[in-house]
Amino acid sequence: MKPILPEHLLELAALLKDRVGLHVRRDGHAALRIAVAARLDELADVPDAGSYLALLRSEDAGDEELRRLLPLVTVGKTSFFRDERQFRALEAILPGLVARARGGGRPVSIWSAGCATGEEPYSIAMTAAEAGAGPEHVEILATDLNPEAIAFAAHGAYEPRRVRDIPEPFLSRHFDRDGDRYHVRPGLRRFIAAIRPHNLVSSIFPRPVSGGWDVIFCRNVIIYFDTPTTQGVLTQFHNALAPGGYLFLGYSESLFRLFEGFELTEVAGAFVYRRPETSGRVGAPAAALAGPVGPARPHLVPMPAQPPAVRHVAFAPPERAHTPVPLPSSLRGGAGAEPPLAPQEYLDGAVALFADGRFGAARELLERLLEKGGEDLAVRLTLANLYGILRQPDRARESYVAALALEPLCAEAHLFYGIHLLAAGNAEEAALELSRALFLDPDLALAHYYLGRCREAERDVVRARLAYRNAIEAHRRRPDGKRQAFLGYYPDVPEDGDAFARAAEYALAAL
Repeated sequence: MKPILPEHLLELAALLKDRVGLHVRRDGHAALRIAVAARLDELADVPDAGSYLALLRSEDAGDEELRRLLPLVTVGKTSFFRDERQFRALEAILPGLVARARGGGRPVSIWSAGCATGEEPYSIAMTAAEAGAGPEHVEILATDLNPEAIAFAAHGAYEPRRVRDIPEPFLSRHFDRDGDRYHVRPGLRRFIAAIRPHNLVSSIFPRPVSGGWDVIFCRNVIIYFDTPTTQGVLTQFHNALAPGGYLFLGYSESLFRLFEGFELTEVAGAFVYRRPETSGRVGAPAAALAGPVGPARPHLVPMPAQPPAVRHVAFAPPERAHTPVPLPSSLRGGAGAEPPLAPQEYLDGAVALFADGRFGAARELLERLLEKGGEDLAVRLTLANLYGILRQPDRARESYVAALALEPLCAEAHLFYGIHLLAAGNAEEAALELSRALFLDPDLALAHYYLGRCREAERDVVRARLAYRNAIEAHRRRPDGKRQAFLGYYPDVPEDGDAFARAAEYALAAL
């Protein structure tokens, strides 16, 4: 293995903080080391981590290499039973599938795509075991782009701090303690059909032995892809899922205005996607329906008149073989309680209020979700924008900072935080956030435009002209606008980029 010294990791952490606002703490250096080692294995002409840092700082290839590194850096963001609500949903779905397998039908097939160091597929296996399945009834595939992470997952040995989220009955049943490590027992390993590398940005997707996948977990992965890549991956997932199969995405990954073909579905309080039993339109959504736009606000983005329908699926309480997957008390309903709303449903309700001009009511609705512990990136960003509209700049700033803490590599979080800072008169800090947004998504015409505004405020005419030219060029490269529809809702900001390209032309002519 090529040498990676502790001081190299410190320098790389500082570079990530400066370039994209990603804060890697000391306890995340082990994951950072895995990511760097994976890249060094791919780069035959880079002898060590010092040379790799020099590559990242180079003008010609540094940005592209940093974009290749970023998805690997996130490998440390995982834990056993991460997002308890989704595992409660899996617990509800599994009994019917297990009954099919036990009755002679095909095995339950589950794919953990982007499995990192293995916590997710082993959590899925434990949930299947608790649902009464045996290894012969379940086929679980675990894949990841990072070969180092795959090797770690296959080894199946975890430090005590990494198993602290496993309930004690599960830990004692499925792990053996050996010194300072907890090792996955052979009985649990038999649920995992394979752990192997796979790149989601490829033309070949794995399939189960028979039929399609019943469940695909792909959480916090597609947020790093541009729109064409995301839509290609989602098309592959749709084709690979069995009719009626479920796609579990991360809490900040919405398909609204990005991809058609899945039903928005609420299962046991979790917000997931389902391939319909019958075929329908698949792929990028049709153009949004245009609504009436008042003359005083010519660039208002039309809001949907009705929020997307959410399909509620009720399952009989499973007959548990052992101890259920624990759920925090704040998320448990009482007897006869209505199923809890998913974050997207709160957001859809807030959008309807937003479009009606009832900003205070929309804010209260989203604040209610956060008080219930329903943290969500789109909600945070929408709430930050609402605070700005309601002239509460300190609360807006706090909400943007909270959004970036949830997902530091979200381009639009940096973008809209930068716009907020510019409006507050802080051009220097705004320029930093906008530069981070543009690193993550170079085709954001509006980010280039607002960066030009920042440079004008700083009286830097040369860099202002460059930013405005970049806005025009970005729109020329991608006339449909940006890479993905924005998370959250911003009624005064068009997504197509055309308005900002025209504004950049006017600003450039005036300089």
